[in-house]
Amino acid sequence: MAYQNKNLEYIDAEAYDRRSENSVLEKYVLDLWQPFLKNKIGQLSNGKIVADLGCGTCEYIQIAKSAEKIYAIDISEPMLKICREKLTDFSQAKIINASVLDSDLPIADLIITIGIWEYINPIELLKKIKTITRSGSRVIAVFPNVYNEINLVRGTFRIKQVGLRPGFMKKIFKSDFNLIESASFGMVGWFPKRLQFLVLPLWKLGDFIWRPFQNFIPLGINVYYLFERR
Repeated sequence: MAYQNKNLEYIDAEAYDRRSENSVLEKYVLDLWQPFLKNKIGQLSNGKIVADLGCGTCEYIQIAKSAEKIYAIDISEPMLKICREKLTDFSQAKIINASVLDSDLPIADLIITIGIWEYINPIELLKKIKTITRSGSRVIAVFPNVYNEINLVRGTFRIKQVGLRPGFMKKIFKSDFNLIESASFGMVGWFPKRLQFLVLPLWKLGDFIWRPFQNFIPLGINVYYLFERR
């Protein structure tokens, strides 16, 4: 994870976009999650006003080609530099360099929050989301699962928790949002980088066996929730 420093700040946007090239684990996880999330965003963004909070290099929002308006917000200029290149042909896109909590945004139909919950106080982030949603607005929330082994290991080595509890996330959304659907896969664990190819079949087998139960007991590296504002 050379694209991050010890404080979990992104310092190399190009390395971030190439993170699957030198890691069996990263490639396996991304090959599972990226198609899944891009498909969801493509379905939900058609003709909608979309805000991507913590957009990074815009690897996901670029699928929203049929959106009426796109707001891509991030505080990292190196990440936004890549984002601008990806969205060159998106005349409806507005790229904003600002803190998500401080940004001034209009009401949106779809809010994308992928890989941001572990960096911002979740309660404060949810307060922000409430100010830019209305009845019927949807929120995609994807966050690292504290119950997955690799997140526990990462948290221990970094002396900070990098995963969130799925139950906690459902609880804070409960008063204003309905949970529409959920998913969790990528049952990976820590293993020496050079030997990860040896355990790849076991990761695949674990996902295959546990997939029917992931909605009830999520063990994947990430958790996906789709909420709708009441």
